Amino acid sequence: MLILQQTAVGPPPLPGGVAAVLRFFFNLPQWFQIGGFFIGLAIAAWLLVFLWRRRFQIISWVKTRQRGVKIGLAATAAVVVLGAAGFGSISWNYMQHDNAFCTGCHIMKGPFQRFTGSKHDSLSCHACHQQSIFASTRQLYLWVADRPEKIQMHSKVPTRVCAGCHVQGDREKDKWKRIATTAGHRVHLESDSSALRNVQCTTCHGLEVHRFVPVDSTCGQSGCHIGTEIRLGKMAGQTGFHCIACHQFTADVPLLATRDSAAGTLRPGAHECLGCHEMRAKLADFDPARDPHRETCGMCHNPHAQTRPADALKSCASAGCHADWRNEPFHTGKPHAGVAQQCTLCHQPHGAKVDASDCAGCHAAVRDRSHGRVHPPQAFDTTRALRRVSLIQNAEPEGKGKGDANPPRAAPAPGSRLPAPIDSFPHERHKQLACLTCHVTRRANASLTFVPPRGCQICHHQAPATSTCSSCHAPGDLASPHTESITVAVADHPARARTVTFAHATHEQIRCTTCHEAAVTLEPAPPVKTCTACHEDHHTARRDCAGCHSGGGIRAAHADSVNAHVSCDACHREATVARLVPDRGLCLTCHAPQREHYAPRECTTCHFLETPEAYRAHLRKAGA
Repeated sequence: MLILQQTAVGPPPLPGGVAAVLRFFFNLPQWFQIGGFFIGLAIAAWLLVFLWRRRFQIISWVKTRQRGVKIGLAATAAVVVLGAAGFGSISWNYMQHDNAFCTGCHIMKGPFQRFTGSKHDSLSCHACHQQSIFASTRQLYLWVADRPEKIQMHSKVPTRVCAGCHVQGDREKDKWKRIATTAGHRVHLESDSSALRNVQCTTCHGLEVHRFVPVDSTCGQSGCHIGTEIRLGKMAGQTGFHCIACHQFTADVPLLATRDSAAGTLRPGAHECLGCHEMRAKLADFDPARDPHRETCGMCHNPHAQTRPADALKSCASAGCHADWRNEPFHTGKPHAGVAQQCTLCHQPHGAKVDASDCAGCHAAVRDRSHGRVHPPQAFDTTRALRRVSLIQNAEPEGKGKGDANPPRAAPAPGSRLPAPIDSFPHERHKQLACLTCHVTRRANASLTFVPPRGCQICHHQAPATSTCSSCHAPGDLASPHTESITVAVADHPARARTVTFAHATHEQIRCTTCHEAAVTLEPAPPVKTCTACHEDHHTARRDCAGCHSGGGIRAAHADSVNAHVSCDACHREATVARLVPDRGLCLTCHAPQREHYAPRECTTCHFLETPEAYRAHLRKAGA
């Protein structure tokens, strides 16, 4: 709402007694004014028609006059035209650019003094207050007619006028870029809310005429925040606070931040709140590093809606901040489901960040804060966790703390069910690790669970290249040969499986990571399991082929005595056949009973009358 200060009636803006004459005519009855206007218009039209019809006679009359008369008539016409033009130009400039014309009606002693003392003092009123010539004429008529009550609010200043200097202007452009990125301006100028759709600069920067700096009641003008009151605690009813004392209206916001982020900046933080509230008792141990709200007090405390500070607890799940807490298995799993809705049991106000890996520390803190009303289980009580239901009615042992030794077991009674073995996992050795390193919480309906073997592998296989495998894998564990089934495929023949054995003792000179290279599990890759990763090129001379390739299946596949010794690449891979040498070792693959027949002479020397090197060409197709 604009506040106008009018102290006295000033002199009329028209010169001399013209205003009095015009006021006399304008004060005549309206029917007389309207009738006189149309009569005068009719007389002017008749006069123009009359002169137009007699234009030739008038021109002929002027031509017949003497030279002096002509000059006198021309001079008179020029004086009338120039006088009218000059009077119109001076009057137009006076009405549009001379602030004295405006102050003839707008008697604003205080506002005009503020105007002349501001940075706008070099501007004319119409530089900002712009309206059509018709509106100006109507207002002039109403003023001259002494009917000011008919003149309503006019010449409002829209944002585009302010932007002409403060946004597009060369001197103010850089300053405006910074102003436009402040939190308050982004919230009010970039909003898609219907309430802020038509917000103008003067909505905030015009509580009083020509007072552009917002004052304490600026936010409540125009019905914006008029109903926003302070209701919290002893602050209720306070009216002397300026809104920006708590809300950082001019705080800088990053250019890429969203409007919601800008709105979040307006929430009061520790810097604003602690400027008045010392909170020496409540925040004696306040640690900003443990505050997940980044010291933004207004995230939880709303002095305009809450009456007690404790009401902030109700906003944890209702304000949209933690509405998805049920999606966190840590909250809804068996260990914490019973207390999940008691947020402050674990998350303390002003220090809500909890180290979820410190199970023992959290449980101890809860016991201390509850003064014995809450008894969470002891962390690392693995003996109790693994104990089966027994027929022995023994008293419950005392709780075992983190790293404590297992309590002694009593001898079982005759006929009773034997208890389960004690926990074999050495917690004492791992107590420097966080609990969640081994205990996962990804299953919402399950207790904290350590899943072997992957649970062990995640830690102990992190750096296999530098780890000592024998610290966990004893030599005796690897003594037995490892068997693996591989598939041998030959063209035009069905694939057949073969069982091969792997002995770690045979490969003890090879580093473990040469074969075990898969992440976490260190499982051998498929080429390693089929031996081809190292033994791909093993079809060489002087190898004992029968050591691996033997059995009735091989002899049955080569039963054709005519083609059994030639054109091997018809079925086998050409690259493999190219490396073969038909020496005694190759022949014994099928002819194992003849192993001692004329050993160690080559078979091809007698049976094919060629050395193995010479007969090698027959193993491939003709012309190959």
